[in-house]
Amino acid sequence: MKKPLFTILLPTSIDRGHLLPYSIRSAQNQTIQDFEIWIIGDGVNDFTRSVIQELMQADERIRFFDFPKHPRRGEENRHEVLQKANSRNIAYLTDRDYWLPHHLETLDRYLQRYDFASTLNYDVKDDFLVFGHKNLDAWDAPSWLLSCVGHTLDMYRKLPYGWRTTPKELYTDRYMWEQFLVHQECKSYCGLEPTVLWIKRGDHPGLSTLERKELLIKWEKILNDPLEWQFKKDQALHEMMWDYNFLHRNHPILIKGRKPSQVPREVLKKIKKLLSR
Repeated sequence: MKKPLFTILLPTSIDRGHLLPYSIRSAQNQTIQDFEIWIIGDGVNDFTRSVIQELMQADERIRFFDFPKHPRRGEENRHEVLQKANSRNIAYLTDRDYWLPHHLETLDRYLQRYDFASTLNYDVKDDFLVFGHKNLDAWDAPSWLLSCVGHTLDMYRKLPYGWRTTPKELYTDRYMWEQFLVHQECKSYCGLEPTVLWIKRGDHPGLSTLERKELLIKWEKILNDPLEWQFKKDQALHEMMWDYNFLHRNHPILIKGRKPSQVPREVLKKIKKLLSR
């Protein structure tokens, strides 16, 4: 049996069956079709289970691994499932996100040279996009969102643990990715190409499943309209460049060409100047 180029792991839970037809369709619309989709259930309900059965009947590349609800995100279940994989690459897709058609093609290009890689994303708002999603802890650091990341199966098998239960105070994805990023043999890369629509979560508990479904319906329609989609991308790029110019050229307290010891004095001078206007 021919080994697929990609195994796509799609974790899902409870009532997310409302979202699965959209996220999975985004995988089925990829320019690269050499993949299998493994849905990992984490305490799904009967409705979600029935949706998955329908999806499996329509596409033989889809498999379902039905686990009871895990105390966290079913991390050990992901590890168990990956023991069955024999593809070259592993990609991840959350049930709430949507891949652009060139996502796997872009990841494959990166993973021909690197062991662990990520694309960027568009952060989806109600009516517009924000270019890229940054790590809140560091302005210049990628956040390595689950739906953006891929890695080789060989590198995964070299990790000390693989997927494991995440401490409550940490993010599941970042806790996992750290094993790649600190591994001496792992070559990592974060590209600048947005290939994922990252559907906003909101503060806990965030948007409901049906609210997320409405966003997926809306943006899938936009994606299918080439002219409207181009305008949305242009708007996102325009906003990014405006932010860049504001921060690097026009900010009233921007300090350039100063030694660290001179910065406090210069900041105070600029603040006084602003207050005197």
